[in-house]
Amino acid sequence: MFILRIFSFVAKKLFRESMKNYLHRFYNPEYVDSLEEALKTPGTKYYLRVNTLKADTKEVVYRLREEGYDVHLHPIISEAIYTYVRGPHRVNLHSGHVIVDWKTAESVYMGAYVYAPGVQKIVNAERGDLVTVFSPDGEPVAEGILERSPSEIFREKRGIAVRTTNSVYKIPSLREHPFFREGILYHQSLPSMVAVKLLAPMPGWTILDMCASPGGKATHAAILMGDEGEVIAVDRSEKKVQTVDENARRLGLRSVKTLVYDSRYISEILDPESVDAVILDPPCTTLGIRPKLIYTREERDVYQLSQYQRQFLSEARKVLRRNGLLLYTTCTLTPHENEFNMIYAASELGLKPLGLKPPFPLRSPLLGVEGVVFDPVLNDTPGFFISVLRKS
Repeated sequence: MFILRIFSFVAKKLFRESMKNYLHRFYNPEYVDSLEEALKTPGTKYYLRVNTLKADTKEVVYRLREEGYDVHLHPIISEAIYTYVRGPHRVNLHSGHVIVDWKTAESVYMGAYVYAPGVQKIVNAERGDLVTVFSPDGEPVAEGILERSPSEIFREKRGIAVRTTNSVYKIPSLREHPFFREGILYHQSLPSMVAVKLLAPMPGWTILDMCASPGGKATHAAILMGDEGEVIAVDRSEKKVQTVDENARRLGLRSVKTLVYDSRYISEILDPESVDAVILDPPCTTLGIRPKLIYTREERDVYQLSQYQRQFLSEARKVLRRNGLLLYTTCTLTPHENEFNMIYAASELGLKPLGLKPPFPLRSPLLGVEGVVFDPVLNDTPGFFISVLRKS
């Protein structure tokens, strides 16, 4: 009975009816069903990026293996290493319960600790007790030790609330490893790494990252440039920009400069035709992010966000130099946010999509659009759209 409860995540419907109807207009029903099931699981591999300005990837893997970590070199992407995701595992039910929000539940489902801001309720537990962590709809995602008293957790709303000891899925934690603290490792998905590699930034370039937080693409670009040039990393909130600053500082990068601003109006403060390349990964419907325990986006969100994304595209064109490059990526698979936006960029903004040569086989976008797509069903990765366009 218990195991059926753990696997009830898989039995649940993830897509709302309007989103499923939208997807059926572009994909066959069998594919949509397969996509829905794939998004409920994390995939089999978890990736990290090695800071090649500080360390040799092979040496990092050798050292980690000596310490007992099951890590591997990616056969093609030289800075990428990965470890295997283990699970699903049985989670024991304890008398103490901690109910967390959805975002926290999805992290803890993969083995992360529970932090105080994500706790919604604590039942029958005190500091030091073994507890079961539940999602908002009552599904067990992990178990662990309550680190502080409930009153302290709710009063201070910071720090670790539950130290996770077992979860449905597990990945080795490297955030406390010296390699992470020393800026040798950065947690980043394989599609994000491939995207920046396809942009192929050169030393001395000036690059604008319009929606930069947490800084994965900005710092990767800076490293590929040998930290020579400038990466202007912009986001609209102070907190997000602080995260980019912290990551760039940890990685030892001087070329990353941060700015708090709404990039939909970036031409107000950047000169026309002043940057060699733009990285644009705008807010999207996040259809490709996995694992998902809940997904609330509707068809109307697709249309609203696609229009929002076009504001960034229009601004990107203004600040790009002639022959400059725009890297456009999203972590979603909806054609209006991807393919139709690229058609708009070509027909209305004069940006020419380039043919890409991915380092390994990936599917092409729909509607004959140039680019590549990481597909959860085909590639055992998050869903991710990549296109590179040139300002002619």
